[in-house]
Amino acid sequence: MKSSIRILVCSALVSLLLISIQARAQEIHRFPSSLSLKEAIDLALQYHPNLRAANASVQSSEASLMLARSAYYPALIVSGSATRTDGAFVFNPSFPPRIQSYNNYTSALSIQQTIYDFGKTDGKVSGAHELLNASEFDYQAVRINVISNVEIAYYGVLQAGKIVEVNEGTLAQTEAHLKQAQAYYSVGTRPQIDVTTAQVNVANANVNLIRAKNQLRIAGLQFENSMGVHSDVPYRLSDSLGVQGFSVSLDSVKAIALVSRQDLMSARARLQSSQSLVSSASSQRLPTLALAGAWNWSGFNFPLQSRWNAGVTLSVPLFEGFGIDAQVGQAEANLESSQAAFSLAMENALLDVEQNYLSVKEASDRIEATTKLVGQAAENLKIAEGRYNVGVGSAIEITDAQVTLANARLSNIQALSDYNTSLILVRRAMGVLNK
Repeated sequence: MKSSIRILVCSALVSLLLISIQARAQEIHRFPSSLSLKEAIDLALQYHPNLRAANASVQSSEASLMLARSAYYPALIVSGSATRTDGAFVFNPSFPPRIQSYNNYTSALSIQQTIYDFGKTDGKVSGAHELLNASEFDYQAVRINVISNVEIAYYGVLQAGKIVEVNEGTLAQTEAHLKQAQAYYSVGTRPQIDVTTAQVNVANANVNLIRAKNQLRIAGLQFENSMGVHSDVPYRLSDSLGVQGFSVSLDSVKAIALVSRQDLMSARARLQSSQSLVSSASSQRLPTLALAGAWNWSGFNFPLQSRWNAGVTLSVPLFEGFGIDAQVGQAEANLESSQAAFSLAMENALLDVEQNYLSVKEASDRIEATTKLVGQAAENLKIAEGRYNVGVGSAIEITDAQVTLANARLSNIQALSDYNTSLILVRRAMGVLNK
């Protein structure tokens, strides 16, 4: 019994610890009671961890560029030492050792400066600069992805909310029909099967509503996850699931994508960096001209004696164990990989653009078709209810008409959501989601 209690207590403590860690890992923010899409994007740009990671990558690339540029500047080194020597010294084998103690002090100021290295440093600096450009493009790509993901999730919540409204309306219709069927049955004008059919319809509508509400809660969680921040108070979304116009031609969309997509610009910058690094690696075979000088102070006691030296050195690598050949081969292989990555990025960009462009057009056509379908289904339900009220129609006609209208409304909502999502994706594929 005591062992079971200990296990329960330990489990509870572990659960509390995990909950505490999770709460600390999540950013908590008090949302406004009515949250617009623009406000949601602002929150994502402020809190999303992917942006912090991308920004850190940019800072790392800036440091790498500074490191490459450091070879342009002189190296100034100060050194010093102080030693104490105490012991027996033999100055002449013919005489016994002599015990002696003395101090030795040295200090030096040296400077080294590369005068010309035939492009070694230039290639490294150029490659690091292009990598910095690539990191900045990557940051912009992450930023666009964050914005587009928030937009998609925002419209996902709106879609889920509309689906809940449709199911609430369907439930209200089935409940009204149930009351009507019960009234007709009580006076003997309709059979009992009409009542049981209506009861089944109410139960089905209630199940669909429960499922729709749960999907709305899941959509809300996905929306907050897309922002990287969570609310500690209830809120609602202020924008609507509307239709934005889009009249750009496919050729224009492709042309914009080829010059605006951040992943393409990043791949191009990495390709240029690889080209510069190949040139730098090949330059390792060339001489290096450098200037070196030093001022030294040394002695057993103060003041120390000084001396200086200065000179120019020319070093030529004759053989370094095939190390330079290996560096050149590695740089050339990286260049080939960068060329392939750029070509693949071009292909994926064009495919991405065209697929989403066609999805926008297809969803636009579905919106028009489903809007007409909703009107026709509503009219069909009205006719079925009229026939039932005058004793001509059946409960099955009412059920079919209600299901048809609910499906038509859901199809229309899905078309609206698909249109907005595809529009967001085609703009992201173009690289023009700016904020």
